[in-house]
Amino acid sequence: MLTRLAFTLLSVAAPLSLAQTSCTSDGAGDGRDDVAVPGGKADDSEFTSCQLDAVVSYLASASAADLEAAGVSAEAAAGLLAHRDGADGVAGTDDDDRFDDIAEVDAIDFVGLETMRALVATDGAACAEDPYAQARDVTLARITFPDGTPAPSSYQRPTGGAGLSLGGTEFWQRWSGGLSPTFNFGEGTEAGRRCMQASAIRWGVIMANPPAEIVALDDESNWGGSFFNWNDDHSLASYDGSGPRLWAWRTGLIKWISQTNRDGSCNLPTLEMVQRLAVDCRARAAGGGGEIQGCSAR
Repeated sequence: MLTRLAFTLLSVAAPLSLAQTSCTSDGAGDGRDDVAVPGGKADDSEFTSCQLDAVVSYLASASAADLEAAGVSAEAAAGLLAHRDGADGVAGTDDDDRFDDIAEVDAIDFVGLETMRALVATDGAACAEDPYAQARDVTLARITFPDGTPAPSSYQRPTGGAGLSLGGTEFWQRWSGGLSPTFNFGEGTEAGRRCMQASAIRWGVIMANPPAEIVALDDESNWGGSFFNWNDDHSLASYDGSGPRLWAWRTGLIKWISQTNRDGSCNLPTLEMVQRLAVDCRARAAGGGGEIQGCSAR
């Protein structure tokens, strides 16, 4: 039988023990099984893919002092380093097990939302904003850039699937004395070069897995899958463009036409426009022996 003293000691010790196992130390504090990124996907979290990838890269070399300075709790930091450094507890040796993805990071005990926020906020995990993020959204007809986005000095040609290609570039500078046209990318204005590259990125996103209507157009007409990158540059003009357009200049070449506005924003063709163009061109091809010259979409 327990003595009254022993029973009293056990009664006091039990709550203390429970408190000690459930609490976290100074810094970002999460529960043992908290989740920051459900399913390991940025789409289901408050973080971007770039931020989460940056955290994975940061943890490859972060020290205990780095994690402490970032505000990561002692429990979470110990778990992160133990996983990365392996059984010998030393970074840079053969038994290291670096994190492969953010799901593996999130699976560490005491790594949850607060810890992830602390990691994302570190300088070592800084993630630069993608200046062309809006260009990758194929539903946006008008896009803008973050302040200070530099103009590209050279043109990066995109690639497409199903044998499709985008040639170019072709600037039409819509002001007195502007070059109309110039096929020299370097002769474009800073705003024009940004929009031309953004338009190429938009084309690449859409045509990486071409819509069924474009594939059918290629199959059912004399068109060979070629586009040409054209930009109407209004950056120094007295008026803005009226919107992007697509136009079959010849049966063998469809002009992919974007516009640069005076404020530096861009009007870009959208996926929906591409689908409408294909419908118009297929109808023209059906009644014209496969020729599509003149079909268009706005």
